[in-house]
Amino acid sequence: MSLQAKDIPPKLTSSFTPPVSRFQSQISPDPSAEFCSEIGRYALYIHLGCPWAHRTNIVYRLKQLQEIVDLSVVSIHRGGTNGWTYDSTGGSETIDHVEGFHNFREMYEKADPEYEGSYSVPVLWDRKSKTIVNNDSVQIMRILSYSFDEFLAPEMREINKPAGGLRPVSLAGEIDHLGDSIESDVNWGTYKCGMAQTQEDYDLAMELLFVKFEELEGRLEDRKYLFGDHITETDIRLFPTVIRFDMAYYTIFNCNWKQIRHDYPNLHRWLRHIYYEVDCETKDAFRSTTHFEIFMEGYALSAMRMKLVPWGPAVPIMPLDA
Repeated sequence: MSLQAKDIPPKLTSSFTPPVSRFQSQISPDPSAEFCSEIGRYALYIHLGCPWAHRTNIVYRLKQLQEIVDLSVVSIHRGGTNGWTYDSTGGSETIDHVEGFHNFREMYEKADPEYEGSYSVPVLWDRKSKTIVNNDSVQIMRILSYSFDEFLAPEMREINKPAGGLRPVSLAGEIDHLGDSIESDVNWGTYKCGMAQTQEDYDLAMELLFVKFEELEGRLEDRKYLFGDHITETDIRLFPTVIRFDMAYYTIFNCNWKQIRHDYPNLHRWLRHIYYEVDCETKDAFRSTTHFEIFMEGYALSAMRMKLVPWGPAVPIMPLDA
């Protein structure tokens, strides 16, 4: 079967709806702002297995914010109705070192006692006002990209980066358009496949996913990154899904039409380059934030497969020169 955008039935809609982020404030260099840029005031909360938290951790590492924004890592285990916990597994601590939270329900109810919704990661937390600034991963990426540049060396500031940084003004519209379609059809697309309740929902999600893969494969035929010679936030939004695809989504989410390593040579080259290379662009931020064993255990648990962690693939990511 050859999939084309025109083949997608226009009247079908998926029953799976991605959650809406409740907290969407910004951090500003303006000292009079409610959330102004300060060293040591904020903390990033992540789960090492979550693809949406993964993208924020990549930016955190790329921008080298370790001395400016604190980092707290939760366990891969959920605490029932209390959300993510701290139990010293999956790279987590026994208890949150920032505020002493035992689980994410404590955090969300501290920020809003009337909060109703999921206790999701990632979260950007304000230690001064004891509240959540933002829990939208794309917005957190942009906050980390720009809001603390005044505290960084000149060469680390976005305005001084090659081609204008992760989201250059001249490409902002195109970056947003491609990034949003990747978000819908690839990032959430794999989940739409795995959580489909009807054959029609599954078929639609699969078509959208693999049409987008074909588009990205063509786009990368003559370029290093999605927008040319330099990394943009779109590469970062795509990476966490593609690095998990062959080892998790292909089987656990029934996305088993094609594999990245065998069927998309350009996308596979892009993936291996961005993972393995350590240069002024990548700074090892992609490889150092990728934890294959945690991915596999987390997806096995979420799929409720009796806590059995799959063996494969034998090679999580192919060598750079394969």
